Amino acid sequence: MKIIAIETYPLILPVKEVYGGAAGFLDDCRSLIVRVEIENGIEGWGEATQGRPGNTYETLETMEIMVRNYFAPPLIGMDLEETGKLLLKLHQVRYGHPLTKAALETAFFDALGKLYRLPLYRFFGGPYRSEIELVGGLGLDLGPEGIAQRARQLQQDGFRAFKIKIGHKEQHQDIARVRAVREALGDGATIRVDGNAAYSFSEAREILNALSRFRIADAEQPLARGDLKSLAELRRAVGVPIAAQESVSSPQEALMVLEAEAADLLKIKLTHIGGFHRGLQVAAVVGAKSLPVVVRQGSACTTILSAAEMHLHASLKNAQPGGEMTGFLRLGEQSVFSSVQVMHGKAILPTSPGLGIQVNKRQLEEVARRF
Repeated sequence: MKIIAIETYPLILPVKEVYGGAAGFLDDCRSLIVRVEIENGIEGWGEATQGRPGNTYETLETMEIMVRNYFAPPLIGMDLEETGKLLLKLHQVRYGHPLTKAALETAFFDALGKLYRLPLYRFFGGPYRSEIELVGGLGLDLGPEGIAQRARQLQQDGFRAFKIKIGHKEQHQDIARVRAVREALGDGATIRVDGNAAYSFSEAREILNALSRFRIADAEQPLARGDLKSLAELRRAVGVPIAAQESVSSPQEALMVLEAEAADLLKIKLTHIGGFHRGLQVAAVVGAKSLPVVVRQGSACTTILSAAEMHLHASLKNAQPGGEMTGFLRLGEQSVFSSVQVMHGKAILPTSPGLGIQVNKRQLEEVARRF
């Protein structure tokens, strides 16, 4: 089944909830939707979201240019069912651009799933679970009172795991915020923190040792992504497990993190890693060390990207119970994309062919922006 068309739909959508951290804030959702059509008329859909400033060099504008001018021309005409050759060509066309590649790969697999009438996780060895416990995100903009109120609301909705963005210049503010959440939720809640690579070594050691009294499950990427030696030293110096995310954008980098003994678990962001296959490779590398991974996409996005990460999460034996693919919840209700069912803080894994997400193409064309 040959690919006959690859189209792009740049979206700038309002968010109902700003969720920012030390890496920056976004007041909207900037996503590129990719549509792939094969010769029998089946469509596949993928998405990459720009994310917060500083997380990547890719933007909504550059992603559209890369798909339209560089990736689409050599990929159109290739056989979707020769998936290995297709993905090899995708990664050979241009070095880098993981967000763009992840959107294209997702669209390919969505179409392939529809062609064979199988949900996506079947291609990756899943599912290990049909429900995914979601992690409630608590942004840096929330002060002690506001963050406690938001945490209680999420707990009432069924959430049991929470991630707090930290990175205030005055550390006592983050200490007060984490204390407020722990007191609001009680001992049974799982609390993680995320510094978005904003700290120096001494700052990170001080804040994490101060937060350890609140029984923190892990601290995500407190130091700069490339400084594995310092990250390993920090891991030995604090009483909080360290999670690496920005430091892991390839299977090779995952291996470097593990060899440096710089983390207790690794996080896989589907777009940051460049797609399903590289995500599966990272999970395998980490699993060989008997360590867990967390699958995540907290930035605002549509259900296309969130569902894609749910399929990946469900396919990984060593995925931690709490999944952070909650970006779709930041958009609220909308009619362009079908919804993901959430009950008592758990996402129900889609079981329809492909991603299990329906797209209203007419409405999508109306809201898409052209650059």
